[in-house]
Amino acid sequence: MAQLLRIIIILIGVWLVLSIIKRALASRRKSRSHQAAISKMVACDHCGTHVPESEAIRDDGRHYCSEEHQKQART
Repeated sequence: MAQLLRIIIILIGVWLVLSIIKRALASRRKSRSHQAAISKMVACDHCGTHVPESEAIRDDGRHYCSEEHQKQART
């Protein structure tokens, strides 16, 4: 009977350790995915407004916040 109790306690301990490790790895993955979601900001070469690089209009290596500012910069 004592050996059965010892085995149960060991199994519970192993389960707790594995749960803690699993939770730590999940939180690490979550923080990495959050950092990846943050996009780089660039300044409009015409007005200086910062916009996400994915939304900016690129023209000849320059970034613009709108097509209007891109056209105004060309003239």
